Amino acid sequence: MTATKSKRHNQETILFILMGLIVVGLIVSGYFLFVKKILPELASTPSQNPSAAIQVSPVKDEAAAAFIPDDEAQVLTLYFPKKNSDSLRAELRKVRQKKMLTAQAGQIVEELFKGPTSSDLYSPYPEGTGLRGIYFDDSTFFVDLSIEFGKVSSSGAAEEVLAVYSLVNSLTEIDPRAKVRILINGIEPIGDSGHVDLAGTMTRFPEMISE
Repeated sequence: MTATKSKRHNQETILFILMGLIVVGLIVSGYFLFVKKILPELASTPSQNPSAAIQVSPVKDEAAAAFIPDDEAQVLTLYFPKKNSDSLRAELRKVRQKKMLTAQAGQIVEELFKGPTSSDLYSPYPEGTGLRGIYFDDSTFFVDLSIEFGKVSSSGAAEEVLAVYSLVNSLTEIDPRAKVRILINGIEPIGDSGHVDLAGTMTRFPEMISE
């Protein structure tokens, strides 16, 4: 009888130790999962507030670009309006390479909003214009811009055309056959709301590009 009780006690002790080890293992695994995966994702996740545009600093990143290793860098071709002209001119921008197509497109838009570095070029975008989102479907880039972009129509027909095709020509550097569709604050613009019909898709307009 005593031997049976002792055996049962030993089994309960072993079971208790095993349960304790399992609990400790779960705690340790949970800690490393949180630190290694969940915490970095939380830190890198952008705000889900749809009204919060991605604001891009106007400060140029020339110093930072100089430290990008050549095997991690790529050169973007951006188009900005020339001063005292109705044409666009290319400006090269060294950035860190992105692999995803939409990431590359978003990088182009953000670099455009930083403005040119050349003194004879200028940014055609209204102050505060930001990128809300971008995706690619059926050979078309859908670019969702903040509501400030709508103010470009008040600058006149020429300025609106330059702003639109600065964006379109820069994005189609990825693929000249691609099309671009602009949304403003998540809404498709009405065709007669400005000097340029933004209600449909737009294609590359190389005739606006000059030396």
